[in-house]
Amino acid sequence: VNYGNDSAAAGRYGKLILPGNLYIVGTVNMDETTFPFSKKVLDRANTIEFSYVDLLSMPSFSTETAPKVTVDNDFLASKYITLNDCDAADKGYISGICTTHSRVNGILEMANAHIGYSVRDEIVFYMLNNKKADLLDEKAAFDNQIMQKILPRIQGSSESIKKMLEELLKICDSEKFEASAKKINFMIKRYDEDGFTSYWL
Repeated sequence: VNYGNDSAAAGRYGKLILPGNLYIVGTVNMDETTFPFSKKVLDRANTIEFSYVDLLSMPSFSTETAPKVTVDNDFLASKYITLNDCDAADKGYISGICTTHSRVNGILEMANAHIGYSVRDEIVFYMLNNKKADLLDEKAAFDNQIMQKILPRIQGSSESIKKMLEELLKICDSEKFEASAKKINFMIKRYDEDGFTSYWL
């Protein structure tokens, strides 16, 4: 990566290369001291929330070591940049994913919270990678994407936000997206109690 026409930066860093095996993972504690993320940031990330605590969970104190699993960079690296990179044989599967996603996006439009092409593509890529590696049940994978790509973008105090969440809940219940349904129920309850809601606790 060259720093544009900045000769000072080019002279200092030369041709700085970001290697293909570089992955960026970040953590944040979302509380009153944290500025909320912009939708542009959330659109480019998969948000994974760790808020469940089981105080009765104890370490196993086992001396056994877990089996070693070797995963090379080819497994982790993205195979797709645009939908044109996808195999023609996957067209039907992609169409099915986009059909469900379009239903969700139609509801998001109620509160002007709909997503664009880049988020759609990332959800498609996630689902394709999941299918090809045979990792998760398809329902569980799509449930993850609602939790990771759509719900974190939703916040506000308008009546349209609550109506939108109620309609999203209907889809999640009917499609058995259990984690998303549970989170949406929490968000609706928070709206009823505080007059405001967001994905973050």
